[in-house]
Amino acid sequence: MASRSVGDLKGAVYERVSLLGYECVGTELRKSGGAARITVFIDSAGGIEHGDCERVSRALSEFFDEAEHGGEAFLDGKYFLEVSSPGIERPLYTEEHYARFAGKLAAIDVKGLGKIKGRIVSCVEGTVEIGTDDGNIRSVRFGDIKRGNLAFDEGAKGRTSRSSQK
Repeated sequence: MASRSVGDLKGAVYERVSLLGYECVGTELRKSGGAARITVFIDSAGGIEHGDCERVSRALSEFFDEAEHGGEAFLDGKYFLEVSSPGIERPLYTEEHYARFAGKLAAIDVKGLGKIKGRIVSCVEGTVEIGTDDGNIRSVRFGDIKRGNLAFDEGAKGRTSRSSQK
């Protein structure tokens, strides 16, 4: 029995999480020691509590197990599933995430440039603009971003990340 592609896995996770009434912020898949580790970040307008993570974890585990028993496995062998809120330093996976969090402090790792920290100015047509502390605006192709996340912003004390997201 062969497993499906990573794209199939991520698509199925996004669909299942959405059907449960949550936003699937992103999915990370890492393999280590013969086992896969799947981390799924979920969110909702009212925030995420421990019970939400449990609900999604149970539903995804049942889904993966049913697929495996039906001969349509998403993963070969043993896996570990972790469901979490994105947290205060929320990962940024899509262009929509960068556009949605314009004005927020972010840290990104860019191919050929290394790490850049600054405020997201915009994300338009595949280009993310970051305003750095030195007053410059760096334009980065979205496709060149290896990893990005919101950064803790001490200047935002008293505001919750939830109230400023929506």
